[in-house]
Amino acid sequence: MKVLNVFWWLAYVCIAIFLQLFISGVDFFLPGIIVALQEKKITQFGVVFLLFVLIQEGIGTMPFGNVFLWYSLAIIFFYSWRWFFEIESFTFILLLSAALAVSHYFIISVLAEIQDIYINYKSLQDESVYQMFLTPIMWHTANYLRRGFRYVPQD
Repeated sequence: MKVLNVFWWLAYVCIAIFLQLFISGVDFFLPGIIVALQEKKITQFGVVFLLFVLIQEGIGTMPFGNVFLWYSLAIIFFYSWRWFFEIESFTFILLLSAALAVSHYFIISVLAEIQDIYINYKSLQDESVYQMFLTPIMWHTANYLRRGFRYVPQD
């Protein structure tokens, strides 16, 4: 079953990269991070996190680790809010995606200012809003497709 798990994540990576080609500025890897966190498999999460950070930092335009910072905030928000919400509820995902969209705006704004990079704030605001609305949709799709792999013991 481990091989199918690897193929599922590779398929997710291919789909996320494909979608990012058409909707620039929206991170389609973020819902995968959330799904990996919900599965509570530390090794799997570590590999997925590292792979997603390397891909995003490699194709990104900023020379500093904004993706690592943003994904780390996702982990912090996830673990600090799981005490108040059911982690697979749509309300939790909506709140998480809203918080991450706002944090995305501020992280990019601050790092662009520090690195003296020009940024169009209207486009950044639009990207953050798209991220807020597309994250729950992508999470729901990935979570639904992932159900068969969720509780299968890994070798």
